[in-house]
Amino acid sequence: MLILNGSAEYMLTTDQYTQGDRHSFNMFVKNDDLNAQLDNIEKYLVGKGWDNIEITDNGLIENIEEISHSVLIEAFKKAQVEGICAVVNNTAIKD
Repeated sequence: MLILNGSAEYMLTTDQYTQGDRHSFNMFVKNDDLNAQLDNIEKYLVGKGWDNIEITDNGLIENIEEISHSVLIEAFKKAQVEGICAVVNNTAIKD
């Protein structure tokens, strides 16, 4: 499974995040070909209200035992079923 780290800017107006704030994210993608998945990654994040996406790191993770954080474990499991899942850090990145 492909794992990505990056950041994106929130574009919606909701109570969860502030419009215009940038947040870091971790993402799991079942198809591990990054170049083939860039459009799907963008559509997924934009569909959830994120834009100006920057991927800063990527790699492959072979199995769930390599993950220790419970939220990331759940995201990994969801990506196994749905093909893609992202976890966004609730705290905005400060410039």
